[in-house]
Amino acid sequence: MKFSLKILMGATAMMALSVYSCKDEFLDTPPQAALSNTLLASNQSGVDATLISAYKSLGGWTGAGANAWGAAPTNWVYNLAADDFHKGSEPGDGDGWLAVELFQWNPAEGSFHNKWISCYEGIVRANSAITTARSFAETNPDQASYATEVEGEATFLRGWQHFELYKVFKNVPYFNEEDTEFNKPNDQDIMPMIIADFEKAAQMAAPNKTAVGRVDRTIATAYAGKAKLYSGDYAGALADFNTVINSGKYQLSDCIFDNFNLATENNSENMLSVQASVNDGDANGANANNHDRLGLPHGASFTSCCGFKQPTFDLVMAFKVDANGLPMSTTGVPVKRIESGASDVLDPRVDYAAGRTGVPYLDWDVHSDGWIRGQGYQGWYSPKKTVHLKANPTLAGGWTGTQLSALNIPLLRYSDVLLMAAECEVEIGSLEKAREYVNMIRERAGACAQGEVGNLMVPIDSPEITWANYNVGTYDSPWTDKAVARQAVRTERRLELALEGHRVFDLKRWGNYAAHMAEYVAREKVLVPALNNAQPVQPRHDAFPIPAIEISKANGTLTQNPGY
Repeated sequence: MKFSLKILMGATAMMALSVYSCKDEFLDTPPQAALSNTLLASNQSGVDATLISAYKSLGGWTGAGANAWGAAPTNWVYNLAADDFHKGSEPGDGDGWLAVELFQWNPAEGSFHNKWISCYEGIVRANSAITTARSFAETNPDQASYATEVEGEATFLRGWQHFELYKVFKNVPYFNEEDTEFNKPNDQDIMPMIIADFEKAAQMAAPNKTAVGRVDRTIATAYAGKAKLYSGDYAGALADFNTVINSGKYQLSDCIFDNFNLATENNSENMLSVQASVNDGDANGANANNHDRLGLPHGASFTSCCGFKQPTFDLVMAFKVDANGLPMSTTGVPVKRIESGASDVLDPRVDYAAGRTGVPYLDWDVHSDGWIRGQGYQGWYSPKKTVHLKANPTLAGGWTGTQLSALNIPLLRYSDVLLMAAECEVEIGSLEKAREYVNMIRERAGACAQGEVGNLMVPIDSPEITWANYNVGTYDSPWTDKAVARQAVRTERRLELALEGHRVFDLKRWGNYAAHMAEYVAREKVLVPALNNAQPVQPRHDAFPIPAIEISKANGTLTQNPGY
């Protein structure tokens, strides 16, 4: 049985105070059906409930219902503005998301507001958990260490939510547990405060996870490193990543698919995941992997809905390898559809990431063209990493309940940490150490492949594989050219973490967003004509627009991001 965090999150959600705007009017009226912090702090169960409510927010604010797509923890709406996802579906369906893909970003887009209110809801829940833990410690001094660990976890969750806001909007207000003024300007760089939260959590949280799905000091340290990497502090980031790596607590799983399989998802590699559940008392599946449901295949498939989040031609082509099993650059190469059984030699991770016609789709069936909505409007591939197995239970009832399962959504994998450490090594450390880390990822990539329907992990040279030629090589010659090493690390990051929500933020922080996307659009639009309406990436696209409704509510306190 999975840790009860999955089951308890929905039951305790109402116990957190709800604030989702910079307007203080939301604090003036006590929320109905909410318990006071004084009552919650009177016993350990109340403290636990408040903390679990904060964890609940990792999955996106369920108070907005099943349609809060912009709050999805994979950030797929924002990654439409990169080169891994198309909006998908068919013309006229989800035009607001098509506008994201075409760089026609509108401050009134509802998905942007989903993210805003989701993260600030999570922040207020985290701050509530901090104050509750402190109050509990005051009256229960013998439980001080427990309260300290809870405060550490809640501080991490506050940092995580602010980090999400920073990645999407960049210029946002920061709130801690002592704030009493909630109509704050967004004129400060909040990254130092995010880093401080992660570093504080790395001192206060439990040394090791107290239960599956919870945060420990090592995870907080990894996020401190990630935030420093985003700030350009390679030395500080590398020190944190080395602490994580040298701890020996986390390691790569045997097969990449272990991280996307309900039976093995809480393994030594999945450091932090949204813990999902179904049939837990919530008839609407609010605790399931709700906000990523639209990516399941359409038409003649096993769910009949909805055909969004289609992998790009460019992404699938990125898995092509040369005679040595090493990645081949897609830059300047005309895009094409990679057919099953074609002569192209591929990295086997492609068929764990994208559904291709003629290739077995997990344990469901062989993927077919009939599963594609819009019949090629935005390609012929289906996403795969967030899709449950036929053998897994799904929601009994509700709207298309067969889409909703208890499959977790990974937020941080150890492979991510290794690749971020490799990135830092390239910039300020050892190219050979970077090569070592990348080869660790590549060696694991060659350990398994999708087999026949139901055979989820077989050797890459298994005779049953007739739809592809797989090969994965390692970098066996020393790395001596910094630019070449940098590109190898970045390519590996795209392949290993494809469709997991990192790509658009990586491209932006690398500083090559505009040029890269211009080159990609010029090639991809040959097969996806909708991209002919794409605007060029401009400086304003460095951040998504702050939701217009929040600008309006703030009465001049919030400043819109430049260019909107």
